[in-house]
Amino acid sequence: MNDKVFLLDEYFKSWDRDVTKAAELLGNQRYHLEGILVLSCYLSAFAAMRFPDLRDREAYINIVNDYSGKRDFYEKIDLLFLYQWPQSKLCDNGRYKKLKNYSEIVAALKKTYGGENDVKAGIRYVSPKDIIFHVLTAAIPGFDEQNFRDKLSLFSLAELLYRYVRCDAVHNADFPFVNKSRDTDGNISYKYNHAITGQVLLATTQSVCKALWEECRTKSKWTQQL
Repeated sequence: MNDKVFLLDEYFKSWDRDVTKAAELLGNQRYHLEGILVLSCYLSAFAAMRFPDLRDREAYINIVNDYSGKRDFYEKIDLLFLYQWPQSKLCDNGRYKKLKNYSEIVAALKKTYGGENDVKAGIRYVSPKDIIFHVLTAAIPGFDEQNFRDKLSLFSLAELLYRYVRCDAVHNADFPFVNKSRDTDGNISYKYNHAITGQVLLATTQSVCKALWEECRTKSKWTQQL
């Protein structure tokens, strides 16, 4: 073991201990939301370390897709969010507003997956490949396929992890994917309304840390040198 690998190991061991502490927060009902906040911040830190030249959002999505080992999961499209986007906090977001043929796209998908109630009770998270297939099959007049392909990932789980977990937790202390309740004895419990749960976030952060550690160790490079 050379000196650089030794230093890398010590560095990532420290990160591993920090992630373990965050897991303890997550497992404590009193500090569960704090655990989500800390883990989402750790992902931001890993993203900045690995992709120092990218803006926060792009780096965050890249670190999740490239290093979590859960690309298939995070690339899935949240069909319910796609349907409800005009009523969401992102309704006026410039990136989303550049999507063309939105109404026709939703109409085409409803022919396959049904409306909002059907999606809630059935298939909510769909691979982009399947979404693209059903929309193209609809043969929408004047359809801009490249625009659709370029913008579809805005409705992916990776994008929603950034916008509704990381950003809402950090900037607003808000956790829209978690329903908090208290029983008559004052005991707090949490129920998730989305596929991105605290345990998913924990597993993602652990995997990113491990994958970065292994790559840095193998190449004997710091994250910003990869």
